[in-house]
Amino acid sequence: MKMTMEIIKYLCFIVLILNTMGCEDDDLFRETNTNREAFSSIDPNLLLTTVQASLSGGRLEQWRANLIYGEGFVQHLSGSFAVSNYGAFFKHNAEYETALWQSNYGNGIIRNLIDIQERTKNNVASKNINAISKILKVMVFQRLSDSYGDIPYSEAGMGFYKGIHFPKYDNQKEIYDNFFVLLDEAYNQLDDRPSADKITGDNFYNGDISKWKKLANSLRLRCAMRISAVDEAKAIAEIQSAINNGLFESNDDNCFTHHDETGFNTIGAEKNGNGLSQALKGNGVVLDHPTEILLRNLVGDPRMDIWFLSGNSGNIEGVSSNNFRWDHPGGSTNLGVIQPYLYKDDAPYLHISYSEIQLLLAEAVQRGFISGDAQNYYQNGIEAGILQWSAFGADIDQTDVKEFTETKILTPGNEIEEIVTQQWLTLFLNGMEAYANHRRTDLPILDAVTRTDTDTNGVMPKRFPYPGEESTVNEVNYEAARLKYPNGWLSPIWWDVN
Repeated sequence: MKMTMEIIKYLCFIVLILNTMGCEDDDLFRETNTNREAFSSIDPNLLLTTVQASLSGGRLEQWRANLIYGEGFVQHLSGSFAVSNYGAFFKHNAEYETALWQSNYGNGIIRNLIDIQERTKNNVASKNINAISKILKVMVFQRLSDSYGDIPYSEAGMGFYKGIHFPKYDNQKEIYDNFFVLLDEAYNQLDDRPSADKITGDNFYNGDISKWKKLANSLRLRCAMRISAVDEAKAIAEIQSAINNGLFESNDDNCFTHHDETGFNTIGAEKNGNGLSQALKGNGVVLDHPTEILLRNLVGDPRMDIWFLSGNSGNIEGVSSNNFRWDHPGGSTNLGVIQPYLYKDDAPYLHISYSEIQLLLAEAVQRGFISGDAQNYYQNGIEAGILQWSAFGADIDQTDVKEFTETKILTPGNEIEEIVTQQWLTLFLNGMEAYANHRRTDLPILDAVTRTDTDTNGVMPKRFPYPGEESTVNEVNYEAARLKYPNGWLSPIWWDVN
């Protein structure tokens, strides 16, 4: 489903009014002047589209959090000054570190999401849209909590509804516990009977309730695996519940945001286009390339050609994770280049996939959390992870994919590393999720960062630091949370115990 310019322009006009009526003090959390009463009759389904589009249509956080830090940290892409200097070389930049925080807390994503939830709660006529708001809440806050650790959660977005303008920072364990509650509630609440409320303006699934149910359970599996090293018993229970309720069954269930061809800075339609595509193109030229380690893991893999074109040398060459593009032997023009269909403005954005779910199940079996055939899940995950790129416009030969997949046999004694390496591959272009999954597993083993100008002595950062502004606008709560991370971005968050 494509978002039309007319719908999004209308939505952005509404949200612009909602977020700017007397809200000069609305930076970060201070919602003291926002008044939505004049718009209380607006259908929450209109805000649903805006929240969905904002998850991947925002160029600011897609560029800074997803591309520079996410893709740079995990060594998917590198080469440009920003992605190499700050992401690949692990250097601080306050604007990059806080972009995700600002886009969610300061630029309206959370306010709009909580608005949907509060308007529809305890209303049987709105139970489906309310259930969907719970699923989206997990998607939004998991990304935030996995990036920063303890964050404002239970009181976030409550400036208008409860007069809470300085929300507390919730403990990450408690946040994750609530994720499981919300996803269970959402699954049981979703109702596909004709008498139930219809979901309109749904950019993910066009109102298909059965797919939203699978999304709730698939997110539940992802969350359960995320905490498996720190609370194995809880993880196993949640994994089993997710399986029993029903996970993604094929690539047809993949959760995409569908974008259109709108370019960056189009007034009234800023979120229409794919924010990551806009970030990759920058001022018009794509300056990032595959890394050497990524290409080493793609030998013989159809994704090598699905993702990249050869440079002037006639080969797909990778950039060293210790180099800028201009340091490449023979010149940067020899480096492999990203396939243009991957950064079109109307390229979809893949949030969570059937491939990821199959590979998480393979890992769960291999770790002894559940019974099953790890090899089968592994091969299914690889095959789906290749075929999923047809949604971007790739011309893929399914016979070739099948033949390649059949060669992927788990090596006794090395199963976990091979499974997680495939997770790393299937999360290509979803840098924030790849970054979280790598901290959970410490796999695959990436190339050492040996430069002398790194800010961490070559150690991958464990989290994003909080915005400095929080020390003044939410001082008491900020100070209490900050003390839990004495080493800044080298202090691990709750679930990161490896």
